[in-house]
Amino acid sequence: MSKQIRQFKLTNNDEVICEVLEWDSADNAAILVKGALRILNFDDFSKGVRLFAFRPWMGMQDDPDIFLTINAAHIVGEVSPSESIIKHYSKTVSAIKKMIEEKKYPNLDMDKVLEEIPEDATDEEFDEILEDIIREENGPSFDSSEGNVIKFKPKGTVH
Repeated sequence: MSKQIRQFKLTNNDEVICEVLEWDSADNAAILVKGALRILNFDDFSKGVRLFAFRPWMGMQDDPDIFLTINAAHIVGEVSPSESIIKHYSKTVSAIKKMIEEKKYPNLDMDKVLEEIPEDATDEEFDEILEDIIREENGPSFDSSEGNVIKFKPKGTVH
């Protein structure tokens, strides 16, 4: 059986693409889905282009293998996405799974975050503490903008 990838337009104006696992035909039934991603679109009128991006639909539920339900009463429209959208969706889900597997995806212990950040923290303090927690959870960053560049011996040296 092939995957049932569907795109939904919801009453709150969200557009969601997901894999439908079970869809009960009863009125106002819940639809069991996984890999639910919100579709974001950006229009660049100067270039005449529309760009799309996928983001996890529900906050704190980034794992595409998590089962979710959608109340069918909140669906305004439904369509089978085009092959190119399905390919993009599949690549995005695979990339998220790979990042989770390699522990490169920020999956923070929110209890720890709430314990570490005081209620009266400024935005700057919040950002700094959050970066420290992410660094501690995910290990050191190797971004060259942070000064982690390894300098090699000058030219003329044999390695």
